[in-house]
Amino acid sequence: MTGDPTMTSDDDAGRRTPDPRRRVTFGLGAVAVGFLVGLATLALAFALSWGPAAPGVFLLALAYGLGVGTITGLPLGVGLGLLLRPVANQWVHVGVFFAAFTLVSFAVITLLSPSRVLLESLPIALIIGGAGALARASVWKLVRVQ
Repeated sequence: MTGDPTMTSDDDAGRRTPDPRRRVTFGLGAVAVGFLVGLATLALAFALSWGPAAPGVFLLALAYGLGVGTITGLPLGVGLGLLLRPVANQWVHVGVFFAAFTLVSFAVITLLSPSRVLLESLPIALIIGGAGALARASVWKLVRVQ
């Protein structure tokens, strides 16, 4: 056994491998907090550029985002959380959430957009990816590494 309790020693190859007994677990509360943080972040990001109409746009984005996020973002977030359970480093989780939410949203926006210019979808995809990463970071203290 090495000095790091999260790693085991592989005597045959001299490499350190992740301890299979270490798991990141999360509950319904963490899922709810992450979803609400992501939803509020996206609604705020979309409303900020509307000037005096921003409060109304924020509420509209919250209402619209609740339905869309329940169908798209919530399953993606829970699925990523389950896939990342063996990874103890939570910074990896935040990075994977950013990458996955950015890539999935970029693909969906690009497929549904009438524009044929791919880079027009990138700013919105990056905002959605950032909201996904912030949502995962917001539940840092609510998950347990066992």
